Parts: sequence; structure tokens; C-alpha cells
Amino acid sequence: MNWVRTIAAVLVLWSSAAWGATLTWNANSEPDLAGYRVYQCSQLPCSRASGNASPLATVGTATSFNIGTPAVTQYYFITAYDFANNESTESGLTTFTPAGSPPPAVPPAIGTSPTSLSFTATQGGVNPATQTVSISNQGGGTLTWSATENAAWLVVTPSSGTGNGAVTVTVTTGNLTAGTYNSTVTMNASGTSSVAVPVTFTIATAPVPPAIGASPTSLSFVVTQGGGNPASQTLSISNTGGGSLTWSASDNVDWLTLSPATSTGNGVVTATVTTGARTAGTYNANITLNAIGASPVTVPVTLTVTTSPPPPPPPAPIAPPTPRGLRITPLQ
Repeated sequence: MNWVRTIAAVLVLWSSAAWGATLTWNANSEPDLAGYRVYQCSQLPCSRASGNASPLATVGTATSFNIGTPAVTQYYFITAYDFANNESTESGLTTFTPAGSPPPAVPPAIGTSPTSLSFTATQGGVNPATQTVSISNQGGGTLTWSATENAAWLVVTPSSGTGNGAVTVTVTTGNLTAGTYNSTVTMNASGTSSVAVPVTFTIATAPVPPAIGASPTSLSFVVTQGGGNPASQTLSISNTGGGSLTWSASDNVDWLTLSPATSTGNGVVTATVTTGARTAGTYNANITLNAIGASPVTVPVTLTVTTSPPPPPPPAPIAPPTPRGLRITPLQ
């Protein structure tokens, strides 16, 4: 069933005590409506929860009730109930004031909007944005309020004010570990009930950042001076952390070429050396791997150019053979 929201009209007749005063209200249109209950209070606050309300009458489906002519100020509200005896929330409050009596003073009442707050952050991360609670006077008179909190991670400013206003609520992540934290901002004012605004602060576990893995951790090339270029070598790249790894590869020399220079996730970089006219000696370079959110990784590269081997010596001349058994006698 729909809740009874408010009493539509109140008719107070003063001309004769025999007439009395009559409460009237809008009819509830739900098909399971069984009737209405009328409650009476002699003081404020006036609600079933306040402990000041007494059941006055059950009136079936009628939409009016004569309250007579009480001698003192009285307060009234109604509820609706269905055939299962489920009772609605209370209607708006109406007041009966005897003829010649001054109208009763309506105390202030604290209204807050929103009625609860929720913050989220990441462990070790930045603090979430501040939020605001609006404060209004839902009753009469002057509302002079104060705002307090009960957690070290929660700050409320200002701590007091008069009339309608607003407080700024700030939470600080600090060294809090992952989890859900609960607190309350309490609004107090003289002459009225306090209002609690629940605050929930949820801190998520910090995500594991990506990390660059490289294999092998160094590269070494050997070539002979004046010879051809050495065979290319590969460098395997992997994500040894969490999240997504988007990496780039660069070098710091002109005799080294890398392909590809960028990629995402696991991959392979081909390192190619061009010796050109370099003389014998040892040359050093670095391949640097970078990725967003990860520490860079450096892979040392060594190029060794060796001396060309000397050409072989020319063959020795061969003397003609001497015939065996032949003796040469010089002429006389």
C-alpha cells in the first residue's frame, strides 16, 4: 500500500463545544486498504517513535474524525493499515489549539541533504574529493546547530552555524589499509533531536603496477675488422608485474638498430649491428626499455671488433732438380 503522506485539511470549529473540531484527510486508493488509525500527542515531538503518541481511534475507511474540543493544545497524525495489519508511515502533523490560547511554539528541526555520504580511494593514493552536507531548519524558531565527527580520518568544517547552512566533509587516506571504514557526522541543535549522517569510506587495494622483464640481460657481438656484420640477436620482453605493459625500446649509438621500437604486452626486439669501417676494439652501448608506470630497464650491449688475420707468406722458390749419376767435367 502507498504511505499516507499528509493530512489534506483540518477544520476547527469554535462556535460551540458541541461541534468540536474535525480532522479530514485524503482517501487512500489502494485496494487492500482496511482503514485508518488516529494518534494524539500532548507534547512534541509527536510520532510513534517518540513515545508521546497514543492511539486515539480506528476509523475504518472514513476520511474524517471529530476530536471534540480538548482544553489544551493537542497534536494529531494518522496512519493507514491493510487487511494484513501492515501499517503505513505517519502522515504530516496537525495541531489543535483551544480558542483564546496562543499558538504553540514550533521548535526547530534539523534537516540534512544528503542523508548519508560515501567516499572511495586507493590505498596509498590521493584523497577523494570533499563532499557537502546541506543543513536546513525543518521546524520553527531559530536553528543554531553544531556538527561533530568521531573518526581521525574525517574532518567537518565549519563545526557550527545558525540557520540554513552547509558543512564540508573531508576524508584523508593517510596510512589506512584497504578496507571499509564507517563513521558518523552528528548534527545537534538546542531544542530538537540530533541527526546522524552516516559516512562510509572504502579504500581499495593498490593495483600492482607493470614491470619490465628482459631476457637475456645483456648482448654481445663479435666481428672481424673489415668483415661482414654479425648475426642479429633477439631480446625477449615480458610483463613481470600487473596491469598492462606498453613498452618502448631505444639505444644510444649509431651502429645499433632495434625493431620494433614499441609494442604492448610480451614481445621480442631484434638487435642488429652494422660495423661499417670501425677499427679493432671494444664498443659499448645500452638498450633502454621504458613503460608507463614501470621502472626502466637497461640492457648492456658489447661489440668487439678483432684485428684482421695477416695474409699468409709467399711460397719459397724451388731449385731445379740435379740429375742423378751425371757428372760434369769442365773443359781443359
